[in-house]
Amino acid sequence: MPTGTGGEATAMKQLGANDPRSAGRHRLLAVIGQGAMGRVLLGRAPDGRLVAVKMVHRHLARSPEFRERFRMEVQASQRVTGAYTAAVMDADPDAPEPWLASTYVPGPSLREAVEQSGPLPLGGLRLLTAGLAAALLEIHRAGMIHRDLKPANVLLGAEGPRVIDFGIARALETRTQLTSTGSPIGSPAFMSPEQAGGDELTTASDVFSVGGMLVLAASGQNPFTGASAPQTLYNVVHARADTGAVPAALRTVVDACLAKNPAHRPTAEQLLGAVEAVSARAAWPSEVQRAIARDAAEAQRWDESDGQPSEPAGGRRWWVIAAAIVTVVGVVGAGVFALTHGRSAAPDPLAHRTLAISDDQLRTVDTCRLLGADVIGSLGQPAQPVLTNSSVCSAKVTLSGGRQPTMTVGVGVAAPDVVRTADSLADQPVLDTRAGNRACGRAVRAGAQSKVAIEFTVADADGDSCAPAMAGLKSALTRLVTNSPTASLSRQSVVRVDPCASVDSSVIGAAVGSGVSASAIDVHTCQWQGTGLGMKLQTTETARLDNNPKYQQVGIGGEIQLAPHQAARLVDADGTCSTYLMVQPTTGDRGETIAAIAHPVTPASSGKACGATESVIGSVLERLGYT
Repeated sequence: MPTGTGGEATAMKQLGANDPRSAGRHRLLAVIGQGAMGRVLLGRAPDGRLVAVKMVHRHLARSPEFRERFRMEVQASQRVTGAYTAAVMDADPDAPEPWLASTYVPGPSLREAVEQSGPLPLGGLRLLTAGLAAALLEIHRAGMIHRDLKPANVLLGAEGPRVIDFGIARALETRTQLTSTGSPIGSPAFMSPEQAGGDELTTASDVFSVGGMLVLAASGQNPFTGASAPQTLYNVVHARADTGAVPAALRTVVDACLAKNPAHRPTAEQLLGAVEAVSARAAWPSEVQRAIARDAAEAQRWDESDGQPSEPAGGRRWWVIAAAIVTVVGVVGAGVFALTHGRSAAPDPLAHRTLAISDDQLRTVDTCRLLGADVIGSLGQPAQPVLTNSSVCSAKVTLSGGRQPTMTVGVGVAAPDVVRTADSLADQPVLDTRAGNRACGRAVRAGAQSKVAIEFTVADADGDSCAPAMAGLKSALTRLVTNSPTASLSRQSVVRVDPCASVDSSVIGAAVGSGVSASAIDVHTCQWQGTGLGMKLQTTETARLDNNPKYQQVGIGGEIQLAPHQAARLVDADGTCSTYLMVQPTTGDRGETIAAIAHPVTPASSGKACGATESVIGSVLERLGYT
């Protein structure tokens, strides 16, 4: 349940012994949560409407400066109206515990929705974009700049997104020592470049923040987050956000929102106009609709019990309440689920979803967990999965009758250019990637514009192998979009990095020639094809080669002024030099590996192939901070 004050989402709780029972004319019913500025309580207005009452902490209220700033911001916030802001209904900045009551909006915050359910489909992105643009129109018309637009301050309600905490975030500044000249104020990951630099702000600053939130909503990743707050601020000012996961229908306007120059960003009105061209029906995915229904039903329960704890499972009527709420949500969204006999029919998690999984997300997937019994158990009993590399994992699966086909899942693998089947999953056509009497494969691209895919193959099977391949793909894809298994990776993990962006351009230029463009093969592999030498780079977890007798053990690093690293090398008859550096062991006989393979195009280039691989590996190590 969003608190609106930066607190973590929790279920509502009974009021404590020290909690007030009223705020002005509002009857207080339950505790929603708390954050740095105060508590958020569920209340009932005199007209019966439910409100979210934000009570300021007493230690903050003792500051005359804070109280005055709070009073000014309450007055400003009350000027904001509109369907996409949580309207301020009442406030008392002079109370012993200053408070503000706004419309209660059941539903998760954008942050919670993405963390719990993954990226939004195109229909959800359209609804989010239109709602945020409309909210900015009202905020800016009131002569205000929000200055703290972030996923925790956007609630996904039944009728669309609601922006909260405008103005209040600024009142907090006096107690967080962020008001000194030149100090940035707000949430670093979603600041504008001018805000990060402490410059004077215009309404364009809020538009930049909206652009960052839309990237998060489309990809699941914060666009500028670094290892530290200073690194994040540096990224905001200097780095280009990766908008590859944003659907093509919205990518141009999102790129414009993220322009470093405020003058090049669209206005809120222009942003709203751009959304009208999107053809997808504006709707929250079913997971968000269910969260809205749960929150509304719980608030209704506390309201009807007048703040006394009651068991939601004590009768069928709470399911009836939830069912009615979901029906209302379905008017705005899609995927309304039926409730019968007090239980919900399980919806298809891929229904009404537009697939958009970013390369960064795919790189961190624990691929072998997609072959666990909890994912593909309906197909048979899987044996211990065997990792090929971070993208590919296989397992023998025992079927009824004792047959044991091999099932393989690929995550972020190169998207095949093959025949489409008549099936589709998450608005993506299903591709026929392998056919034969005893083998079949099915795949979908990770997004409409994605160059990589999720693939599931069944080999060594007797009888129909395409039906289990399709079933396996759907099971793996469902897990990816609902609760993606994330690998445990260190900050310096080579598996995390984008291989095409992990090598200094001067190093690549010296190896294969200047002006050669990078070409991604899959999420862990990149190649550069020069006229004299071709270079391929892989950053992945794979079987260790540093103890394989087929490979020569070599020390690299001398010429590139790095500490020597022990690597394994294989030189083919045609002069192709493959150098594998095991950066760190993981489990069993596996390790995180940087592999550079140089293929001479001309005989004259053979002599420089191995040196080029060392330079490329050294550049990756340097960027990862291993030097």
